[in-house]
Amino acid sequence: MSRPGPLITRTTAGFGHFGVAIAHWAGGHTISEEELLRRIIKARADAHAEAVDEHQREARRAHKKITKLRRIAAEDGGLVPAAQSDLEQAEHEARRHEAALEALGDFEVSAVDPGQVTHLRKRIAAVRCTVLALPVAGVAAGSWLIDGVVLLVSALGAVTACWARGNRPFELTVRPVPAELLAATARLALESKVEEEVEEKPEIETEDLGVWRQTLRLFVEHAVAAAHLERKGGVLVVDLLQRLQASGLFLDKTPDAFPAVLRSVDIPVKKISVNGDKALGVHHTELTAALGRLPRLPARLVPDLTRTEPLPHESP
Repeated sequence: MSRPGPLITRTTAGFGHFGVAIAHWAGGHTISEEELLRRIIKARADAHAEAVDEHQREARRAHKKITKLRRIAAEDGGLVPAAQSDLEQAEHEARRHEAALEALGDFEVSAVDPGQVTHLRKRIAAVRCTVLALPVAGVAAGSWLIDGVVLLVSALGAVTACWARGNRPFELTVRPVPAELLAATARLALESKVEEEVEEKPEIETEDLGVWRQTLRLFVEHAVAAAHLERKGGVLVVDLLQRLQASGLFLDKTPDAFPAVLRSVDIPVKKISVNGDKALGVHHTELTAALGRLPRLPARLVPDLTRTEPLPHESP
């Protein structure tokens, strides 16, 4: 069997090097994990800043309306029922946005799931593969609509480029992280250094959680225990959120976002049925397993078992 000539060998080698280089670029491997990580952090920081700006803007608008209505009330000696209702609504909006700002607090750099980095790289790869497909589609369309010479010239150009490259592989590099991205995520480097310096700490117990986490866990525990006393399987997430917001808590949360808050404090959430309504909720059995004990009732609902004698109005 005769060996291929130097022309074919050189062209084949160039084709292979072009293929590897194109795959490296199209797969998004020219972008480092550090850059992807920083882009995710920057997106989070931008979203946090946008949310803060929106709540600040709405809070200022509500306070302006409150000031205006109170001035009118002072000048006219009171407000008509419609204006009084507007004042109460404005005060509620102001409290809600202020509570949201307090809940948002300062932006903190949190750990990023490696799956998010992989997902972002795949999105970049999808865009780049689409860009690569456009010239091929253009050649195919030109050959079909114009002349087959378009395909011939394109193929000849590709073969010539492969032959010119020969046996000189491309250097598969990773581009440096853009300076503006480094500046925008400078806190990420600071957080990383702090994490490296801090010694490994033992796992945090439930009692060591933040005050708001303890408060939320205790509220849910009491609510589920009370529901169990009423022979209900559990409490729906919507009902829990409504009770909390009626007390001025979690005003910035929606029913769709609140399950994630519950899961963040290790409260199991799943689809349950309460009084015929099927939705996400906290079931007594699941909560018992998570706590490692039965949920405790609030003191006001604990049955009094100290009485041994019936009251006068009770039958013996």
